[in-house]
Amino acid sequence: MSAVVTIVVAVVTFLGGLGVGAFVLAPQPAAAAPPCATPGAAGVNETTLLLGTNTPFPPFESRTATGGLQGFDIDLIQEMVRRANYACEWVDFRDFTALLAAVSAGGVNIAVGAITMNGETGANRNMTLDFTNPYFEADQGILKKTSDARNFCAATDCTAAELDQTSYRVGVQQITTSEFYIDDNLPNVTKVALPSVSDVLLALDAGNVDFVVIDKPAADGIAAANPSRYTVEGTIQTDELYGFAVADGDPLGLISKLNLALAGIRSDGTYDRFIDQWFG
Repeated sequence: MSAVVTIVVAVVTFLGGLGVGAFVLAPQPAAAAPPCATPGAAGVNETTLLLGTNTPFPPFESRTATGGLQGFDIDLIQEMVRRANYACEWVDFRDFTALLAAVSAGGVNIAVGAITMNGETGANRNMTLDFTNPYFEADQGILKKTSDARNFCAATDCTAAELDQTSYRVGVQQITTSEFYIDDNLPNVTKVALPSVSDVLLALDAGNVDFVVIDKPAADGIAAANPSRYTVEGTIQTDELYGFAVADGDPLGLISKLNLALAGIRSDGTYDRFIDQWFG
């Protein structure tokens, strides 16, 4: 399996209902997680699937100290691809927008990145993408610096009314359901939208934003890995479903194969093992 994948994709597509022209130039090569099927082995499809992701977004996808990929999404999709009898290679995109644009244009075969597939955002994404069956349900979360003594939420569940203050600067990753939540529910805050989670966390570290809106499991993962720096303030109930995405029309006929593999993974205990490993 190749550990280095370099692609150049020029696309003009529609993301989240908006026209977005994107040039994805040589995304960061990514070493593979535990392998998919072995290329050339008996019964393995001749097509090697190119899987795209966007790190860091722990515990779903992140990089190891040696540059490889790890996380719940990584383990799950590779097991699904292996059971569907495909080999795979990986590429790590510089931002989430580029990832969605690339899969929509056929630059990668499967987008892997805690991608919400339901609600208004999911409906817009389904105009240019097809999704597997959902594999995870999540909400939004509020992430702040541990040293910040302010309480942005009065209880475990945060409300839009208490977050929507003109004095707040709120960090968020671009073209995500987190940004769409701010747009729809927090009109009075100053939104600071940045391309990557790394950029958003740097803004929080520097005091350029008061808190970050991000998927709750990712907030939990970031805080757990850096408890002296980050704390999860609370949850915003959004009931989002994640799916793996392919280009509209499923040109390689992957969805039915991946759904069959996912059903098997759920029924034989492998899914629960991955959950325990990454969320236990």
